[in-house]
Amino acid sequence: MLSRSLVRLSKRWQLKSQLHDLKFWNLRANNKNHIEVNGLDTVDLIENYGSPLLVVNRKQLLMDIQDLIKPISSAPSGSKVLYSYKTNCIPGILREIHNLGIGAEVISAYELWLAEKLGVPANMIVFNGVNKTDESIMRAINMKILAINIDHWAEIDRIYRLAKQLDKKVRVGIRLGMTQDQFGLEIESGEAIEACKRIISYDDHLDLACLHFHVTSNAKNASYHKSCALRALKLMYQIGVETGVTIPYLDIGGGFGVPTTKTMSRAEYGIYRLFGCPPRPPTLRDCQPIDLFLSEIINSMNKFCLKNNLPMPKILIEPGRFITSRSEFLLVQVHVIKTKKDGTLFAISDAGRLSSTFPCDYEYHEIFVANRANDRMNQIYNIMGRICTSADWMVKNRYLPDLQSGDILAVMDAGAYFSSNSSNFSFPRPGIVMVSDGKSSVIRKHETFDHLIAMDVLKAPSKG
Repeated sequence: MLSRSLVRLSKRWQLKSQLHDLKFWNLRANNKNHIEVNGLDTVDLIENYGSPLLVVNRKQLLMDIQDLIKPISSAPSGSKVLYSYKTNCIPGILREIHNLGIGAEVISAYELWLAEKLGVPANMIVFNGVNKTDESIMRAINMKILAINIDHWAEIDRIYRLAKQLDKKVRVGIRLGMTQDQFGLEIESGEAIEACKRIISYDDHLDLACLHFHVTSNAKNASYHKSCALRALKLMYQIGVETGVTIPYLDIGGGFGVPTTKTMSRAEYGIYRLFGCPPRPPTLRDCQPIDLFLSEIINSMNKFCLKNNLPMPKILIEPGRFITSRSEFLLVQVHVIKTKKDGTLFAISDAGRLSSTFPCDYEYHEIFVANRANDRMNQIYNIMGRICTSADWMVKNRYLPDLQSGDILAVMDAGAYFSSNSSNFSFPRPGIVMVSDGKSSVIRKHETFDHLIAMDVLKAPSKG
């Protein structure tokens, strides 16, 4: 059968994977053959806190932040790094990020409120999104944030009306529609430049502060970002020629990739869903180091600006994945192994795509057996969640050591979109601990049954 042949091919890919070394996540195997994070045994973490459990390695988090901050220093003075809240919106993690001078990119009224509550300076906040409420726009205006990025034409008049109502001037940008999706204003049709001219005509209450784009996720090199940045600069130049207005910021979004995970191509995703064949694991050399990634974009922009006598704009970047992906992993426990008549092995765990591991649906994530870190891979398993539907799988046909009830799996790169997409479908969501210098602390408690019904209005039954 085709499916079996494809699974055998995937098995060979998994055996040859470059990701079998824990050092890529700043982890190690201790003398008990258990995965250890910053001096703490992951088996002890599960015994102390329960399963499933998200674990943040603070050391790795700070390393990745520093690796990102360094190259942006070569951009024009006033350039900023703004963390994408939608990637991982846990306050205990956000505080660590903001403490190193990184701002906030938000897409909802909640995220804007949270950034303000966490004390993020207003000039370090950008408000994106396709469905901003009047209340959230007014909050942003009153806060005097760096920019509200306009996604569609009708937003221009709406923000102007609200700014006029408040008698305040607000910095705005426009999102450029560079891909065939629902976002932004198109350049080629002339929609984007006409929107800019409309904003400029409202200069009593609107200030055109930036052009913005966000075009991809988990990019492995700078080529696409670079080409989009040059398209945006051409528009900036045209706006300057036709209106005399210089736009101070270019916001190139996020989507910068990490070497230890990858987004499946359309073909890989289709084959995975149809035949259960996991994609080829990512190749480390395919991912351009972040310093070269950003330098390539900045140097290309600088050449364009020098050639066209255009002032080099300050750069905003909105990374999410690069900052938090590798620093967090998910620990889950295997509860039972089932063998079907055809030999298919199902490992039933306490986490699946309908509860905690949704990104595993469309991304490749490395998985280790945390309590037997160096054991040899020996069997192909379908790792399933605990919700009563066959759709609640974590991964299909993954080659792993022999599993048994009680084993603990470690799912890597859980710092991007795992908690953001988690669900309390039939079961409470997992807690989160941060590990630093050999100590662990709870930054989000496990949900309780009482928490799950805390918003419900429960009335005593009426007496007949």
